[in-house]
Amino acid sequence: MDIKNDFPIFENNKWLVFLDSTSSTQKPKMVIEWIKYYLENSYSNIHRWIYDIAIESENFYNKSKEKVAKMIWAKSYKEIIYTYNSTYASNILTWSFRISNILKKWDKVLLSIVEHHANIVPWLILKEEIGIEIEYVSVNENYDLDFDDFLKKYDEKVKVISFTHVSNVTWQIFDLERVWKSKRPDTLFIVDASQSIPHFDLNVQNLNADFLFFTWHKILADSGIWILWWKLELLEKLNPIFSWWWAIWKVNECSFTYSKIPDKFEPGTPNLTWAVSLLKAIEYIEKIWGFSKIEEIEYDLIQYSLKKFNERKKIKLIWSTKIENRVWVFSFIIEWIHSNDIADIMAENNICIRSWLHCAHPFFNKLGINNTSRMSLYFYNTISDIDIFFKILDKII
Repeated sequence: MDIKNDFPIFENNKWLVFLDSTSSTQKPKMVIEWIKYYLENSYSNIHRWIYDIAIESENFYNKSKEKVAKMIWAKSYKEIIYTYNSTYASNILTWSFRISNILKKWDKVLLSIVEHHANIVPWLILKEEIGIEIEYVSVNENYDLDFDDFLKKYDEKVKVISFTHVSNVTWQIFDLERVWKSKRPDTLFIVDASQSIPHFDLNVQNLNADFLFFTWHKILADSGIWILWWKLELLEKLNPIFSWWWAIWKVNECSFTYSKIPDKFEPGTPNLTWAVSLLKAIEYIEKIWGFSKIEEIEYDLIQYSLKKFNERKKIKLIWSTKIENRVWVFSFIIEWIHSNDIADIMAENNICIRSWLHCAHPFFNKLGINNTSRMSLYFYNTISDIDIFFKILDKII
């Protein structure tokens, strides 16, 4: 089974070696063709329309939510909210907390030091606006969450814990089960699953989070669709930060009534094409036998890549000494060469990697490092891709 043949971009770019999938994945033919089919045959706005293509369009939209809910083991598709990007999802949460009086001055939010800016900046804005406190939990020598530091900082002022599931720099999978087993009932638990859900099966019931957000452009769908999952009982308590059209049920001169959930958190016309691409991306994953197949392919790639990295002593990996509990991405440093220069030379040879600080400035400040290169694999990559990457890397060195 040659999975790469399912992706037209590789047919149209014969020499392309794409090693930047953690930023955004390429799209399979099945997704591309269904977007075209939908726009040509079924496109219409949804909600309140009764003509045939509008009904079909709404069916696509709802079915995509049902697929997402089933995939992450949510209790209901009504717990699924679509947003535009991770920053938007984070801001929906933080500002909903504010206007719903869940967070007040001097309340504390715990973050890990490896968080992406999308899970830092919205909290910093709340710090400026209403005076909440933010504290960062360290990681240990293996880049696992420093649980002793977590317990030390988890005092009675902490109202929210918001951790990534997988760091976009170290690629360590945090033991979040240990976190939720230690938290009090009065603390809300938020998980950024943007870098975990592309690589393995995720069960929100096992994580026991209250909120979870992730993107789908990192999992084969079109860019611009992020998923915000929250427990149904919490959706009932929170107020949205934006409201119009379908989010509002009734309006008179002096007041208005919100629609039922999840509609009250999805104001305006949604991007219906994104939803169709998401639906077909999940169906494509099911077609190739699910996340177990993705994990199987990636395991072979990780073993081969790690062997290659270890043969080159002049390269430093931002990497645990343990191979367990990781996803298959490599952040690395060559001391005397800036990562931007490495990425530039790679680009001249049709190899796509990422460079610099990866939206994780606080963590790099703590490490005392000002740039890294990042090579990320996905299940459509091959041993040949890895060999070409290291051939050019050796020339750079």
